Amino acid sequence: MAAVLACEAINRLMAGCRAIACSPGITDLSSRRLAERREWDRVNAKIAKGWESLGFRRYRDNVYLLSPASEDFEEQRGVLRRRLADLGVAWQAGV
Repeated sequence: MAAVLACEAINRLMAGCRAIACSPGITDLSSRRLAERREWDRVNAKIAKGWESLGFRRYRDNVYLLSPASEDFEEQRGVLRRRLADLGVAWQAGV
């Protein structure tokens, strides 16, 4: 669900943009569950993989870029919209 909302927000805000940048990772440092470096790296890698699935590509360090003209982004947006619609149908059917 969060990916669908991210796609829609990006789509609405990207008019006139040449590139969209993000730095995926954890911003809430209050959690003690990520005290070990390996766990921290695992979670950050999972977050980055999610952004990559939307079409963002690693630029350098922890900066990812997305071209507004990216066909990957539009394709993934369509996939996510269909998944959300399917989920709504399944929920209404009581599955």
